[in-house]
Amino acid sequence: MKVYRKNASGHWRRSARIASMQTPSTTPTDPTPTAELSPLWKEARGPLVFVLLAAIAWLSTLSHFTPKPASAQAPQSEFSSARAMAHLPEVARAARPTGSPEHTRVREYLLQQFRDLGHVPEVQTATAMRFSLAATVRNILVRIPGTEPESPAVLVTAHYDSRGIAVGTADDGAGVVAILEAVRALGSGPLLRNDLIVLISDAEELGLLGAQAFADEHPWLADVALVLGIEMRGGGGPSMMFETGADNGWIMEAFSNAAPRPWANSISREVYQRMGNSTDFAVFREEGKQGLNFASVAKPNVYHQTYDTVESLSEATVQHIGSQVLAMIRHLGNADLTKVDAPDVIFFTLPLIGLVVYGAVWNWIIGALVGVGWVLALVMLRKQGPAIKSVLMGVVVALIFLGAVFLLSYLLVSLRFDAHPEARALLAGYFHREGWYVLAIASLAMTLAALLFRLFSRWFSASGLILGALAVPVVLAGVLTFAVPFGAMNLQWPTLAACMGALVLIGTTDQGRLASWRWLLIPLAAVPVLLMLVPFIEAFWLALSLRLAAVVGTLVGIAALLLLPSLWIIGDHRWYWLPTVGALATTVFLAIGVSMATPAPDRPAPSTLVYFMDRGTELTYWLTDADRDSTDPGMVWATARVGAFSDASESLGLVGLWGAQYRAAYAPAVDAPLPVVRLVSDGELPSDQVRLSVESSIGAEMISAQPTENGRLVGVNGREFPHDDARFFEHWGVAEGGVLLDFALTDSGEPLSLFVVEHLLRPEELLGEGTFARPPELAPDVRRHSDRVVIRTEVRVDVREGMVCVAARE
Repeated sequence: MKVYRKNASGHWRRSARIASMQTPSTTPTDPTPTAELSPLWKEARGPLVFVLLAAIAWLSTLSHFTPKPASAQAPQSEFSSARAMAHLPEVARAARPTGSPEHTRVREYLLQQFRDLGHVPEVQTATAMRFSLAATVRNILVRIPGTEPESPAVLVTAHYDSRGIAVGTADDGAGVVAILEAVRALGSGPLLRNDLIVLISDAEELGLLGAQAFADEHPWLADVALVLGIEMRGGGGPSMMFETGADNGWIMEAFSNAAPRPWANSISREVYQRMGNSTDFAVFREEGKQGLNFASVAKPNVYHQTYDTVESLSEATVQHIGSQVLAMIRHLGNADLTKVDAPDVIFFTLPLIGLVVYGAVWNWIIGALVGVGWVLALVMLRKQGPAIKSVLMGVVVALIFLGAVFLLSYLLVSLRFDAHPEARALLAGYFHREGWYVLAIASLAMTLAALLFRLFSRWFSASGLILGALAVPVVLAGVLTFAVPFGAMNLQWPTLAACMGALVLIGTTDQGRLASWRWLLIPLAAVPVLLMLVPFIEAFWLALSLRLAAVVGTLVGIAALLLLPSLWIIGDHRWYWLPTVGALATTVFLAIGVSMATPAPDRPAPSTLVYFMDRGTELTYWLTDADRDSTDPGMVWATARVGAFSDASESLGLVGLWGAQYRAAYAPAVDAPLPVVRLVSDGELPSDQVRLSVESSIGAEMISAQPTENGRLVGVNGREFPHDDARFFEHWGVAEGGVLLDFALTDSGEPLSLFVVEHLLRPEELLGEGTFARPPELAPDVRRHSDRVVIRTEVRVDVREGMVCVAARE
């Protein structure tokens, strides 16, 4: 008769025969017994392994990928972040949206810097349009000849405009000054083989309009073989290479060979193109150009905010941007660029190792190995006794665990939403300091995993439970192998390592010959899990924010399942210490995250104040966010500043404010000059069309037009408008002679009526200095278009009489 018993490690072992069939008690059951472990080692080994794995996780975070900044005394041939950042006080002194005086000043500064480096820059002026938006763009262009002028050229680009009232130090001042310093460093060495084209583009923030104008109109585009784009979506962290063109095998091999401290992951290309976001690089990718697109995503709370300042920008990030771009310019500038495409490859950066690149066929091989590893572990487990029930229960417990982590992560963040006044105002990120909540989610997931599987091990084999839990990521890795072939490696390698850990756990016991080795081999199998998933989950969170807290929690939960072999042996002796430490850490991290909801100068609360004047009704208002209650810090400030706001919220239908809901308060009228609107004769226009010239007398950065009667917009600055039914449009920038608007008349005998809306993003020029002064713990809400003057003027045009009436004045 045979019986099975579960030993201390949770393994099912066949016992000796019972009763009279037992072997004599004098026969040893283990011919090579191991020495008794010292009590000190028994007590210390679990915490020691835990500390070592925690240290590996910490070393895998993105902050360890950036290099040390280089001083201004660095060799002239090298990139120096200190020299690059010396330009930022001039480039990022104030907001510089397209069409602003600051935008013009920065352009002249950059032109002079290129001249001082011995180059001959030029300005490309053009009108570009996208959807219902147009801009008069002014791109800065420099061409540095190579020794073989007939060779294809390399183009490097960043944009010098900023978003609205944002200062734009990181986005994209960091890219601009990195290019300046890289061009300076190139001048200290020999000429490159290939031409280098520098494009400091305009109006990227308005819809990639500067890059589009270059692609549509400039003859240099035909010479470009490769593009290096520099972008920012935060104020720190490593410069990530997140996008390439199609057939990226050649360029990725070049990047792997030339770039210092490269960070890239091939899943980013697939995710980014599904997000709907875009940068100037997208224009060139659509033109069939190959290349690399870089961005940094840490410190996302400063993205497009007024506190995106020199002080908030990480110098190490600038060093990483510039050193990579300079290295790639030198490498590509001397390479044969006649063929720059090769089949797509899989790539990822591994901490302490670097960039790993391999062909797409390995996706299938590694995916198959994951399945084989799990099956081998199952076969070994079944040889030791009954296993199926434990494995199936492990699957069930894993799914319950992931569901619980998904829900708890969502609740942990959503229940704190209203406590963070900035939650509705950030354009990237959810809260100013999200990292503490992410740490709370991670420690919560690890604690819950340790508790659940320790609880169920009272009734089921621990090895079977763990192997069943690993079936979940094994299946997910298999699905990704087919569904996302260039991103599956992020789960394939960690899952394969976890299966190896499970094999060791199943094949060894506390009393066996390999007992001491399991304490080395199982944690060793956890190292690839941490090296792959820690930076991946961190990058995912930073790129998509805690708006997807439940998804972030699920990813952390999958990591916890893959770490189960190590979590089990860490808690093998006095198991309760691990969940106790985890619960304490979760509480501490959550408490710190909660404390970060209080506004402070480095994490300001949003506040909204807009000045609106309607010349037709002669009404003037102060506007503020209708979604804020009276206790909100921004609302308290706005009320103290201008008086009580109406309780009712309404959409004023303002062109350029996109129907946002506002509360209104009385505002005194200001003496602002009328816009200048003239009829322009053009014999080439059809008889049913009329052309107007519109100029802002207050120097508004943006002019909107909305026909209301007898007109439809069909052209801007001599270019056909891209929509047949354009109800309104926006124009940014300064057009010589005014913005030219072509309208098709419904009835040529009736007057044309339209609204002209001016947006002045320098409101102090009309309202006086200090009008929008705030305490340091408050900042303008850029999502609500705060800190601007909006003036709406009705215009009527009598085409037969040739008369234009502006706000009831001829």
